[in-house]
Amino acid sequence: MPNLITAPIFEKSPYMMGLLELDADPAAERFAVIDRASLKLLWQKEVPAGGQVKCLVRPSYALSGVLVMILDDNQEYNAKVADGVTLPLVDSHTVNLGY
Repeated sequence: MPNLITAPIFEKSPYMMGLLELDADPAAERFAVIDRASLKLLWQKEVPAGGQVKCLVRPSYALSGVLVMILDDNQEYNAKVADGVTLPLVDSHTVNLGY
């Protein structure tokens, strides 16, 4: 019988990240997540049909609070901003981001 080499199976260790779940206004076409302290853009993307958004950010940003902004591209409405949003820490291996 030939010798079989088996590789050990490793469990993924939890990798904690901040989870933003956004139910955007139907008129919103884009959203942005901004670090409140440095005003660094962390995430920017189009809002999908239905307005449900999920994204992950580093834990340090999640705990310090971020700015979340929604806006429309044709400038019909004013941008809306939520300030000081803290995000729950989740295991990034278990989150379904929907894409």
